[in-house]
Amino acid sequence: MAKKETQKVIEIVLDDSNPDQKTKVLVKKPSNRVQSEAARIGALVWTKCIKDGVMTKQELDAFMKEKGIWGDDKEKRKEQIAQELSALEKRLYLGDKDGNVKRGGRKKRMKLSEAKTIALEMRTKRAELRDLLAEKITLETNTAESLSENAKFDYIVANCTFTEDGTRKIYASIEDYEKRAEDPIAFNAAATLAEMMYSVNKDFEAKLPENKFLSRFKLVNEDLSLVNKEGQTVDTKGNIINDLGHYLDAEGNRIDLNGNPLDEDGNYEFAIQFDDDLGVEEEAAEKAEKVEETEDTES
Repeated sequence: MAKKETQKVIEIVLDDSNPDQKTKVLVKKPSNRVQSEAARIGALVWTKCIKDGVMTKQELDAFMKEKGIWGDDKEKRKEQIAQELSALEKRLYLGDKDGNVKRGGRKKRMKLSEAKTIALEMRTKRAELRDLLAEKITLETNTAESLSENAKFDYIVANCTFTEDGTRKIYASIEDYEKRAEDPIAFNAAATLAEMMYSVNKDFEAKLPENKFLSRFKLVNEDLSLVNKEGQTVDTKGNIINDLGHYLDAEGNRIDLNGNPLDEDGNYEFAIQFDDDLGVEEEAAEKAEKVEETEDTES
């Protein structure tokens, strides 16, 4: 078993517009003393929240059910999606929707195109589950428990982020950290600590069963975006797209879904020639001639 890290030096880009502007900080896993003090601060915040009438998660659940924000129907749908994901995973890896493995014989066979369809269906189901939970999770961030946990974690980050040599804390106090919580150092230090303390895996998406399958057969790139045999990014139907989701032709020019050419701004390009029955072109030509004559005279 790999030994867990107790400290880590991380390099941080301070300004996205200037990638060369970097710094390094040392992030240490919290000591027992720091964790005890963080727990005390969290308890104080929880008590204050209760006195101020902030809901607990249990009270929030009852409130959301009463107001129809999150009822039994959504809870059942959540469980249903989880079951559907499990069944699809078994079908993708075992070849049987019931998860049965035939022993003693040859492995079952499945067309790669069929397996890809199953993996993409899993992606769709997982996105639906996330959307379903999004509103509930957002509301839960304002409960007494969540605010207490946030206060604990903020204290830990403020007291576990040091200069690269480990001799001095980056933040003078918890208040100093809170003032600077939006800067790149605070963001990266918090992310690193979360990974060290809670085993938060930054490659979580890549380790999902559907993405492991897609990566194994090179159906996605390093960013887990779908690609074709040439390595070009595509949508679920195989249409070539760019990083912004715009459709492209084989030469990389913008087009609409039906293959009609577009300019860089996404507007249609003229594919027809107009017969001038209004005299507009002649009038424009006459104006251009007058401008040229004026320029010649001035020169």
